[in-house]
Formats: sequence, structure tokens, C-alpha cells
Amino acid sequence: MATTPTPRRPYPRFTRIRQGRVIGGVATGLSRHLGVDVRVVRLLLALSCLLSGAGVLCYALIWVLFSQVDGAPAPGAPSGAPEASRTDHLLVALAVVGALTAFALVAGSTAVRWWPLLIIGMGAVIVWRTYDRGMDFSELRGGVPTLLAGGTLVLTGIVLVLVNWENRQAFGTTLMAVLLTLAGVAVLGVPLGLKMWEELTLERAERLAAAERAEIASRLHDSVLQTLALIQKRAGEDTEIAALARSQERELRQWLFGQQENAAAGAATTVFAALKLACGEVEDTYSVRIAPVTVGADGPLTETTRAVALAAREAMVNAARHSGVRDIDVYAENLAGELSVYVRDRGCGFDPEKIPDGHHGLAESVRGRVTRAGGTAQIRSAPGDGTEVILRVPVDG
Repeated sequence: MATTPTPRRPYPRFTRIRQGRVIGGVATGLSRHLGVDVRVVRLLLALSCLLSGAGVLCYALIWVLFSQVDGAPAPGAPSGAPEASRTDHLLVALAVVGALTAFALVAGSTAVRWWPLLIIGMGAVIVWRTYDRGMDFSELRGGVPTLLAGGTLVLTGIVLVLVNWENRQAFGTTLMAVLLTLAGVAVLGVPLGLKMWEELTLERAERLAAAERAEIASRLHDSVLQTLALIQKRAGEDTEIAALARSQERELRQWLFGQQENAAAGAATTVFAALKLACGEVEDTYSVRIAPVTVGADGPLTETTRAVALAAREAMVNAARHSGVRDIDVYAENLAGELSVYVRDRGCGFDPEKIPDGHHGLAESVRGRVTRAGGTAQIRSAPGDGTEVILRVPVDG
């Protein structure tokens, strides 16, 4: 009897880990890659710095050549605490002191002449740390002052090396100046070049995926989506068939246009996704049609914005139950630091001053919830003119 061979697991790719790092995430990356306690890795790196600074060179090469990613804490790191402990900082300090001591013992009286190289190293560390924190290369922001400071240190170190150089013959000095300048540019540019290459590669992959999705969407729009829309129009009084067609159409559109959320688990993580999820739930439960429209930048789902999404859902439920119509309009905009949601129906309406039985959800679940979140809720309605619920809350950004 033939047995299916077990597929071999690919060997994991080494990356530096941002969580729990002290300097560049090299120790945390090695710890996770090798399955060794991060404190042991830091101790070994500190001891290797005593070997004529070999640990420093090894650390710098790993820092430059390997990318940094977010990941689970390294073995031995505190769970849920991204900051390194005091012991970790002491090990790093021991490594620095050990490297300087070993260098002084090897260089002897000439060690003073090599201090400019230490300045160059400090500038390089500052620049590399800035790269690791991340920069938006499409605009100048955030880390530019830090980059300028690190670059200034590197250039200052190069100038000091040239000033203190013993052999000042014209050819030798010029050649050394060119070589040191190229070395300085490489120290600053190699990490930046690698990071830009990774971002360009990721952007290209996302662009290809978007193009493929658009091609699939155009094909399905001319067939499946139009068929589902036709089923809804001709379902007549068969609300179950119409609701099923709407549900399938909504899920297909979300998948095609990159807006899919795990609706079954309620795993919406953004404001607009939560509102669309609420619209779908009300549609499926009450057999109504809701076409949400969103304007502005989507934002993360916080306690404040979640309260608005829940209040909007309650307003939709009230419209579906009491308006007497099957079409509900939902409009949401996130502009100028304010999130606004409008829920409107063109049904029977009512007098807001005389809320009938069954409409207390508007006063409690809608107005009360939004008010507690620091926002406002306005209800506009009149008998025969439908109802409009307007929700507003301030948001960051």
C-alpha cells in the first residue's frame, strides 16, 4: 500500500525581530531563528566583542544585510512586553565596553587616531536605526532630522580621518579621500537601498495582485453579478430567494474589490468594514436592501468608532422594523477629524417628540451610546416623510 510522503517544511528565513530589540534586533532574530534564549544570544555577542571587536563587525553585517520584521517575542523575552529588560541593556553596555577595551589593548598608543572611526560607527548606527523605524520615501517626514544627524557624524569622522592621516602626499591623500567617501556612502546607502528594494518588490507584487483581481472582477461583473441582480428583481414576493441573492452578491463584491472581512467571526478591524458588516447583517435578518456609501479615509475600529457602528446598526434595525419600506440608505464619511454616519429611510416616519412603543432603541441604543462616546446623535422625522438618523463623533487624524 503506497503511502503519501510527508512534505518537507521549508527552512525558515532569517529576519531581525523588532519586538524586544535593544539596538537593531539582531539578537532577537538569532534567538527566534535558533530557538535559543535571547539572553544567551546577547551574552555570546557581548563576549565575542572582546575578540578584537569581532562581535561588533558580525553584528553590523547582520544588521545591514537582513531585513527587520514584526514577529512574536524571542524565546526568553517577556510576553506582551516589547521593551527590552535592564539585563539586556547591561549586556549591550558590556559589549560596547568590551569592544572598546579590546580595541585599546590591540591598538595601544595609536588608539586615539582611530577615534574618528568610532564617530563614523555612531553615525551609521543612528542612520540604521532610523531606517528600521521606517520612513515614507514618497515624502520627507519623521526621520529626516535623525538621518541628517547620523550623516553629519559619518562625514565628520571621515574628515577627522583625513586630517589626522600621516601620509599626506597628494596622490595618496586624494585616493584615500575617495575611498573613504565611497565607504561612507556605502555605510549610509546600503541599508537604505535594501529597504527601498524590499518596498518596491512588495509594491510590485501588490500591483500585480490588484491587476489580476480587477481582471477577474470585470469578467464576473458581466456574468455572475448581473445574474444575481436580475434574480433579486424577479424574485417578487419570494423574500428568501432575494435575500440569498443579495447575500451572495455582497460577499462576491467584497472579495473582488478587496474588502473582505470575516463576517462569520465579526472580525471587522476598520470603521467602514464594521458599517458594511452591520448593513449585511440587517439585510439578511430583515430582508431589506441597504446600499452603504463611504467617503474619506477608512480608520481603525476604536471604542469610539465601534460605538458609532453599533448605533448605526440599531438605527438600521429600527428602519427595517418600523419604516414599512424595504430600501434603506446609509452614508458614512470620515473627513476633517470627524466621523459622520447618516441612516435614512423614506417610510412612514414619526414624531420624534412622541416616540411610540418599540422605538426606544433610538433614544437609548442610538442617542445614549453615541453621547457616551463623546459624539452627538440627531433624529429627523415626521409622519409620512421618513426618518433620518445623523451620528457624529470626533476621531483622531
